[in-house]
Amino acid sequence: MSFEEDRNDGEASVTDNFRESITKFTFSTPCQPQLDPAVASVHSSELPTFRRSSRVAAVLTSRKLGIKCEVDALSSTSPGKTKRKAPNASLSKNAAKKLKRGYAPPEAYAHLSPLTDYLAYGLDVVFCGINPGYMSAQRGHHFAHPSNHFWKCLHQSGFTPRLLPPSEDSSLPQTFNIGLTDLVDRPSAEVVTAAELSSSERVSSVPILLNKLALQRPRFLCLVGISNWEILQKALLQMTQTTGPSKASGPPGASKTSQASSKNIGLQPFKLCYSDPVSDTSANINETLLFVVPSTSGLVTQYQLPAKVKFFAQLKSLVDRPPSELDTSEMKRIAIPHDL
Repeated sequence: MSFEEDRNDGEASVTDNFRESITKFTFSTPCQPQLDPAVASVHSSELPTFRRSSRVAAVLTSRKLGIKCEVDALSSTSPGKTKRKAPNASLSKNAAKKLKRGYAPPEAYAHLSPLTDYLAYGLDVVFCGINPGYMSAQRGHHFAHPSNHFWKCLHQSGFTPRLLPPSEDSSLPQTFNIGLTDLVDRPSAEVVTAAELSSSERVSSVPILLNKLALQRPRFLCLVGISNWEILQKALLQMTQTTGPSKASGPPGASKTSQASSKNIGLQPFKLCYSDPVSDTSANINETLLFVVPSTSGLVTQYQLPAKVKFFAQLKSLVDRPPSELDTSEMKRIAIPHDL
């Protein structure tokens, strides 16, 4: 072999070696590392964008595993779905418990004075509350709480030509022929359900109220509050047992106005009768009819102001009618002596 042939063979081997190295060479950027074929099927969105050191990757992996373990532990301790409670649910329950009062002895409000009765003989109607509220006793006027609807009902039903403030309660008998009193004279804070009054306390107050009526003899007694009427009704039913049975249906002439009597609201099928004449009076009134309206307290949500005004207006329509137009012959007759 000549020298020229040896040279050509050497150049050929160098060229082959260079080509072989080129075929084995692949270009990769720092941002796109070469993937192992085993994970080549992973979606491109899951590929890391930047390189991380093995230490950082190990820390992140351990953190993810720790979070997953905590989530699994929480899910295992509370299987199933649970309802989320409102953040103020427990607060509202506690507030409701605080608002609901129980019996309070008389000494609890001994610093408050009873309200003055505004009565006169032969009034068109006497409104009787359960007992004075705390603010009414503080201010010395009936239905004095700003949220109470009594004075609005009185005006909007036509009993008064203008909206009177509670401070003018003393003017009612002389100016509007209307009276004011309470079943129980001592004040308390709970005036809607009278929860701070004992049952015996309310029952024992009924004869006192009947004595006032026997002395003053209004045409109508309007009980403000259904619970007020329930106490009086029990006492009247006990009184009828001593005098024998009597007719209990409502009067025909007032049936339309007493449609709600089954719910203890409206004109009731009872009448208080007085046998003894009262001296020194120009006109002698022999009976008092009973009417019931819902409590005028703003805390009573079952009856809103328009509904309360409606019942007051029914009473006003009865008051405006002459006594001779009201047929009371089928009402239960409750004989009230002059001095119980």
